Amino acid sequence: MLNRRGFSAERLAYSKKKIFSSYLSAKGGFTLVELFIAITLVGMVFLSITAVDIVSRKFLNTTYYESRVQNEVGPILEMIAKDIARGYGNLNNPGVIVSTPNTVDIRQLDAAAAPTYDDFSDDSWVRYSYEAAPNYRVTRQYCTAGSQTVCGSWGTSETLANNISGCSFTIADDAGLNKNLWVAVVITARRNAADSSPPSATNPEVVLRTTIAARSQPIR
Repeated sequence: MLNRRGFSAERLAYSKKKIFSSYLSAKGGFTLVELFIAITLVGMVFLSITAVDIVSRKFLNTTYYESRVQNEVGPILEMIAKDIARGYGNLNNPGVIVSTPNTVDIRQLDAAAAPTYDDFSDDSWVRYSYEAAPNYRVTRQYCTAGSQTVCGSWGTSETLANNISGCSFTIADDAGLNKNLWVAVVITARRNAADSSPPSATNPEVVLRTTIAARSQPIR
């Protein structure tokens, strides 16, 4: 419908809306396009913050679980290393014996005030072993019946660490010198060793290794 000046009502409404929008823009208001851009930018900022927060939490969780695993296994590795370093024997009667890749036997000099260096029958033995599935643990046993050469009987196993997915003892030797020189110990631990899936943020894998030099005692 046309008014007296020949303009339709729809055209007049559109003109008023455009004038009002221009007025708001001139007075510092927002157009629909500007409002949409502002909302988009704010959304991008929030998405970035959320992404950083998620990554940070994942990193902190991984670090936390790795630290827990390492703190549980580290003292055990240090204990084994100290006992191996104190192993006592001679050329024909080694003080450190790696009978299997997962077992090490260590003879320790008797603790008497006047130790008998040539008599090995009164010396003590300690054994460290790794048990795979389903136990996934490192154990320690003390000898209950010793002899001049080896331990004849071992006591009850004592669990030192759980969730151990691997533990090995290796004698490293020098072919040129024709004698063993050191023992390498590697312990692999996880938060849940029974979980065979690849390491993850919630179930990380920690590998600790050390090499213990033989002092005066031969090893075998």
